[in-house]
Amino acid sequence: MVQAREWTGFEAVALQEAMRLSVRQFAEKLGIDTTTINNWRTGLGTVRLRNKTQQILDTTLRMHADQHDRDRFEAIVAAGETAWRASRNRRSTPTTEPVVSTAPTRLQDFENATEIVQRMRKLHDNTVEEPVLTALEIALRDILDRYELEGPIRLVPEALALRREVDSLTEACRQPHHLARLYRLAGQFSGALAYMAVNLGRFRHSEIYIQETLALAQFARDPELMAWIRGTESFSYYYQGKYQRAADAAREGIRTAAGNQQAIRLYSNGLARALGKLGDSEGVKRAVEQAVELGDVNHAPSGLTAALSFEPYGAARVMANAATAHLSAGDFRDTLDYGQLVSELVDTSDSVWSQALVRLDVATALATQSNRDIEQAMHLGVQALTTSRDQPIRSVWQRANDLAETVSSVDTPAVADYMGELRSWSTANVASVQDKLTSGK
Repeated sequence: MVQAREWTGFEAVALQEAMRLSVRQFAEKLGIDTTTINNWRTGLGTVRLRNKTQQILDTTLRMHADQHDRDRFEAIVAAGETAWRASRNRRSTPTTEPVVSTAPTRLQDFENATEIVQRMRKLHDNTVEEPVLTALEIALRDILDRYELEGPIRLVPEALALRREVDSLTEACRQPHHLARLYRLAGQFSGALAYMAVNLGRFRHSEIYIQETLALAQFARDPELMAWIRGTESFSYYYQGKYQRAADAAREGIRTAAGNQQAIRLYSNGLARALGKLGDSEGVKRAVEQAVELGDVNHAPSGLTAALSFEPYGAARVMANAATAHLSAGDFRDTLDYGQLVSELVDTSDSVWSQALVRLDVATALATQSNRDIEQAMHLGVQALTTSRDQPIRSVWQRANDLAETVSSVDTPAVADYMGELRSWSTANVASVQDKLTSGK
């Protein structure tokens, strides 16, 4: 057999990581001992492999690695052994287990944004240059864009690292116009962390980040950010079951927003949903109408905007929130109408959470209205859990349990199937989230 390349321990390890296999899994695939793999990981390029082993690796690369694996392998090899060692020093996950990601496959050898910003800082000792600030703003947008694909567990560490970097830059900065941008960035990163904490059920952390964001926004004299964080405060109280406080936070944000684009979210995601839980049906209608009117005035986008964003809420988000608010107020017909209006936009989006939440709202309305449709409700409920299985967040868990409580007295095979799916979802996801949080992974 003709060898395709000269394999060393480094190339072998590169193939293991490109295929995203643990040491044990890679050893089983090659038919060799795990001790040998660990020796390769220690010696890397100094380890010369036997001809038979090289032939096995040739075959594995050619026959068992897909195109994505081969691309990752070539990228790791091209970056070189020094870069690989440096990347291992930065990682906090054990080397013996693969990192499992539900996000789309991406090239793994790029540096993270924090490292690039740190390197750029070295160009100037005591000043913060425009390119550094721009890089931080791009890094923030990147986290927001990836949020619904990768989720809070994967993105919290990256957001924390960038938040600390902004703090370090602020201490060194002496230029007022750059300081203003740094304070806004600090507030946005802390605000994003507050939002992520709610999605993970970490409400005390959320409250602390909210207070920090408020202080930074006030210091920077940034009314938009002040209004935005009030919306996140309302969001946090809502999922803690503190609905009056959620409504009060939303109203405070609306006063601060003074008609600007942040008020769209405050009316629909904040006030309307809280009033729905308080049973104020007329208040829900007025809040939704205000959100729609402000969306028209501010030319808000019609599509499904990102859930975590500092940009104006789009019309589809308003409709999804309206469905939830009317459901809580007992206006089931309105919930079904709004759910129907938004379902096509939601189903064709990348937002698995929005898909799950809209289906759960519609399912609960179908199961609660006078002419109940339990079969369709359970069908939608199972769809919602299946859609969100790999991306667990607090809001999906809570609404799925609300649906379960609604049908708890109904004894049908469809309900039994939904209850079983919910137990499976909770065991696989919610417990896993808590384990990762407590272990620091």
